[in-house]
Amino acid sequence: MFREAARKRLKILKITDGRAGHMTVSDGVIEAIKKVYLVEIIELDIKLRAKFLLSILKFILKYQLMENQFSLNDWYIKLFYKNYRKTDKKIDLIVSTGGDTLFANIWLSKVLDTKNIFCGTLKGLNPKYFSLIISTSEQNVTNSIKLDILPTQMNAKKTIELAERFCNEKKIKKDEKYFVLLIGGNGSGYIYSKDDYKYLVDSFMSMVHKYGAKAFITTSRRTGAENEKSMIELFSNYNEDIAYSVFFNKNPEKVVPVYLELGSVIFVTEESGSMISESLFFKKPVFTLYPKKVKEQKGYKRFLNNLIDKKRIKRFAIGSDLAEVNLNTNDFHYMEEMPIDYLAEKIKPYIEDMHQ
Repeated sequence: MFREAARKRLKILKITDGRAGHMTVSDGVIEAIKKVYLVEIIELDIKLRAKFLLSILKFILKYQLMENQFSLNDWYIKLFYKNYRKTDKKIDLIVSTGGDTLFANIWLSKVLDTKNIFCGTLKGLNPKYFSLIISTSEQNVTNSIKLDILPTQMNAKKTIELAERFCNEKKIKKDEKYFVLLIGGNGSGYIYSKDDYKYLVDSFMSMVHKYGAKAFITTSRRTGAENEKSMIELFSNYNEDIAYSVFFNKNPEKVVPVYLELGSVIFVTEESGSMISESLFFKKPVFTLYPKKVKEQKGYKRFLNNLIDKKRIKRFAIGSDLAEVNLNTNDFHYMEEMPIDYLAEKIKPYIEDMHQ
């Protein structure tokens, strides 16, 4: 199908902010491009020096202060980002995910005089700064592709191998019933209190015990060390029902794909679109959990409602009695086409237009 186009090789600069959820989405976009073209990847892992700088960067873009030659010097981007290094290669395309990479994506597209793709929401920025926007929310512009879920890269064969190794190393029995709990933290308008985390631990573990299952648990970077400290103590009351647990800020072990492969039911805190998207790849019941305090963001709300309407997920308040949740898998409609395959079809004409 793509034989003629595949003769062309693209040099892609992948800008990352070091966050696993964002990196796997960028990898998913590049994987979709690989179905159409040969690809060489150059990585640039940068860190925003401080969060408040995002407001300054938005101001710069809003008033088009990056349009002059003065702003295109390397020192300009180094004011805002750590670890920046200039590439000496000719770049055909830039790909990045996450708000912290927005400015670097735009700046480098100007400096390198190349096209750029951003995956995520624009945070109020003008779409004109991007050649293509890939998002789970409708952008209402011609240079965008809307997906139901993020195109997270997932290698099924490799995941199965990792699960086998995990079971052997950790003495985990593959034939037992496992419930997965992916715990995040504040973000996307969701604000978690200590009570939320306490309710979450007690309610989830009561459900695990009721169904005679074992728990796979992991927190994430955004959970925070203080919240983890409290939860370690709370989970210690349920050690007999826990197969394995990871507290990311204490010991950042990457176990999510393995958990999702081995688990039969998945629970995930609702603020993370990337964790929800990754969970849906495995075609298992996915329940999202939200705290008492949520400052609704319209785009993210539409993303969740779309998944609910299509019966991809079910959502519950953290204060709910999860032991009463109906785990009937017939209530879910699993994805038939993976987003990377769908994206490969949709992205082809955009890439062709970029490089005519």
